[in-house]
Amino acid sequence: MVAATLVITAFVLPAGGMHDSSLRTVRRPAPLPSDPRCPSLAVAGHRGAPEAAPENTMAAFRAALAGGADWLETDVRTTRDGVPVLMHDDSVDRVTDGHGRVADLTAAQVAALHVTAGPGPAQPVPTLDELLRELSGTRTRLLMEIKDQHSPGDAARAARAAAASGADVVLYSFFPAVLRAAHEAAPGLPVVLLQGRAVAQDPGGLRLDGIALDLALATPGRIAAEHAAGRQVYVWTPDREADWRTAADRHADALITDVPAAARVWADVHCPPVL
Repeated sequence: MVAATLVITAFVLPAGGMHDSSLRTVRRPAPLPSDPRCPSLAVAGHRGAPEAAPENTMAAFRAALAGGADWLETDVRTTRDGVPVLMHDDSVDRVTDGHGRVADLTAAQVAALHVTAGPGPAQPVPTLDELLRELSGTRTRLLMEIKDQHSPGDAARAARAAAASGADVVLYSFFPAVLRAAHEAAPGLPVVLLQGRAVAQDPGGLRLDGIALDLALATPGRIAAEHAAGRQVYVWTPDREADWRTAADRHADALITDVPAAARVWADVHCPPVL
């Protein structure tokens, strides 16, 4: 996928910061065909754009889209009372002004926190439903990483919410058991397994639509084999031009990156659309 011209309707930032503006202010026309001699790359904003705004917040997602990201990537954990929220870590300590494990806090307690990890003003912790409402009816794909959950019901709850929203959502996780529970709850959504050097679990017969690989695992042979099996390959998290070039040369389908604006500019220059 190569992004076409980004169209952004004008909006004025409220006094409280970026989080009050809607992601719907960013609209994207259908992509143009890419040059067949050059691999086209989708660009996914990893936790939004964490070098532009606090990670996994509406401000970070908005910054990613404003910078030209084709997709968004986020992390889902479930609170003690069963509400999916957007948080990478098991605890809120690193990224917020609070303390404690997400699974031990209620949704109200998480909602009272602010994400401070990242540039710009501190931002509220979004719920999954908040992001899904904003993406419903748009062209933006969401890579929804379901973190290791305490029960299959947590993964199923997040998957059902994604399916009911009408947003373009991909279920993805490092954990095949989590993916299986999510897929059973929302069989119409694509399934992608994450693999890294330290975590390379066997999908155990689960039918995959794609694989997300650490760049070190994304060898030419591995990518070719995944494509031959009918699976797309997403590479995480390359943040340098040399790594984008490597992923492109190996015919990866998408970059999951912390710097989506820079990656999108690079991809457009090196793999421009055919007009």
